[in-house]
Amino acid sequence: MTDILINNGRVVDGTGNAWFKSNVSIANGKISKISRSRNSDAEFIIDAKGLIIAPGFIDLHTHSDKTILKHNLCNSSLKMGVTTEAVGNCGGADYGFTKEYSIKYNKEWITLGEWRKLVEKKGIGHNIAPFSGHNTVRTCVMGPEGEGGERNEPTKDELNRMKNLIIKAMEDGAFGITTGLRYAPGRNAYTDEVIELCKVVSKYNGCYMSHIRDEHRRLIESVWEFLEICEKSNIRGCVSHHKANTPGDWGKVHETIRLIENARKKGIEVIIDQYPWEFSSTRNLGRWFFPDLSRNPGLPGHYNPKKQISELLKDLNNPDIWERMKREALERRDADYLKCEKRKEALIKKGLYSGEIYEPIDSEAITYSKNHPEFVGKRFFEIAKAHGTDDYWEAIRKLYIEDEGQTFVGGGGMCEDDVLTILKCPLTSPSTDSSTRDSLTSSTSVEAEGHPRGYGSYARVLGKYVREMKVLRLEEAIRKMTSLPATFLGLTNWGLIREGAVADLTIFNPKTIQNKANFKEPCRHPEGISYVIVNGEIVISEGEHRGNLPGKVLERDN
Repeated sequence: MTDILINNGRVVDGTGNAWFKSNVSIANGKISKISRSRNSDAEFIIDAKGLIIAPGFIDLHTHSDKTILKHNLCNSSLKMGVTTEAVGNCGGADYGFTKEYSIKYNKEWITLGEWRKLVEKKGIGHNIAPFSGHNTVRTCVMGPEGEGGERNEPTKDELNRMKNLIIKAMEDGAFGITTGLRYAPGRNAYTDEVIELCKVVSKYNGCYMSHIRDEHRRLIESVWEFLEICEKSNIRGCVSHHKANTPGDWGKVHETIRLIENARKKGIEVIIDQYPWEFSSTRNLGRWFFPDLSRNPGLPGHYNPKKQISELLKDLNNPDIWERMKREALERRDADYLKCEKRKEALIKKGLYSGEIYEPIDSEAITYSKNHPEFVGKRFFEIAKAHGTDDYWEAIRKLYIEDEGQTFVGGGGMCEDDVLTILKCPLTSPSTDSSTRDSLTSSTSVEAEGHPRGYGSYARVLGKYVREMKVLRLEEAIRKMTSLPATFLGLTNWGLIREGAVADLTIFNPKTIQNKANFKEPCRHPEGISYVIVNGEIVISEGEHRGNLPGKVLERDN
């Protein structure tokens, strides 16, 4: 007996081949039959006339390990067609700890295996492919920065302890390891340390994903390092959320893609993932006034979440308090620059380059302004110029007050030419660099996180870049979202529509699929995605979540 029958659709099977008309039958969680013959013997029949039947989208770069236990419906991901997410990215996995770390940070779990059991007990809406995190294991063994993690070289014992944590994660089913060489404490590590840890992963046929050391002035050198790690540890790798992050570096992606393509010619198995947006992480402008350095010392923008907008506005309107806030901000910047210079001195000994401290005057741009839409896309120095001052701190204070605290900024800033260059590369898989959410996030407080990539990335590719701009063929875009990431992860039964494959499917209207999320309203679900099927169960039906939880924490296929 067929569980689900999908009739009258156009199948885009994930290979890149042209679509074909067919009916797809699903039984026992698998695709049981693909046939042009009509069949009406099924428990549930979907009429897919005018719709595309595609494999479920696979997101290689998410941080949903941080949210999945609370947001287990996976609503934001599923409603844009994502059926599988890789988690633990940028080196920061939320599992795989030492016992001491788990106690210190009040975690209910220690190992990936224990985390897996909690997630499976809770139930999840889509599939998860977990990765071990370099920053996590380095912090557990060497300590955070200031408590040992600032050291460049681990002792032999420390390196062995890190290896053992990774071995445990791999034996618990991790798909590989990720690094965040831009972030503490991994930014202090020499390349040799990462190579040694990747060698451990390679023995398990795992893979490597990296937020490379710098996406700014040293972008090209950072890609060299990534390729060296992959080659010397004999591991397949993915450059995470590839981009050139500031205007002075636009165009460098032509060279980095050339390097990656040449590496493949040499037999180094590497790919790229990318979120198709021109700004990286977004934040309420108020974060600049209240930094919290616990996560990324040296990187500004981490505010005190208990400080509400109304209180912040009062402080900004008080001349004495404002002068103190500005002075402290500048002192923090000076201290951060000194720390960065020390890291540079240590890393240059090994031919490495530290990621620069982003200067806010030109590394941040306005993504939303309640009362000054003319400033959207402008950088801080341009805001200062418009206010007739050289003091950009004073300019953004004034803007924030006039916007009543509803000013949002985006980090970095890419150009669309670079976004298109990366997207068109056959080795690029679209991703989100987001965390799955069940409910819409409010954008009315300084605590709000608002980037539309977590709600609209895949619809943006299919609506804007496929249908409207014709940058990609539909079939090529689907390949990038499905079989390309599946092959990289080693998921042999995912990412393709073929008999016997896991029935993870996304059914959408190619004429109406459209991203609706933007920097003003980042938490809007897309239009045009009718059905999403996970492990043979319909989860999204006519655009709405049915409340069921058929997802799994996947295990690596050895």
